[in-house]
Amino acid sequence: MANQALTEQDETIKAFFRTDGASEMVESLHYMVESFLFSTDLENITPEMRVHIVNQLGVATLLAKLGK
Repeated sequence: MANQALTEQDETIKAFFRTDGASEMVESLHYMVESFLFSTDLENITPEMRVHIVNQLGVATLLAKLGK
């Protein structure tokens, strides 16, 4: 029974990664973090830090797309 549950979990994870490639996942992460950084008033994150984080995510997205 436990083995069947592990097999089902494994298939669910595999199916997830078949739907989107690495570049799509990184791009989605980039969008979510950028939206969060610029829509929420975060006391400890300066505007300069926000821009730096977004720039780094942009580099990660580019590298993921180049790796296709």
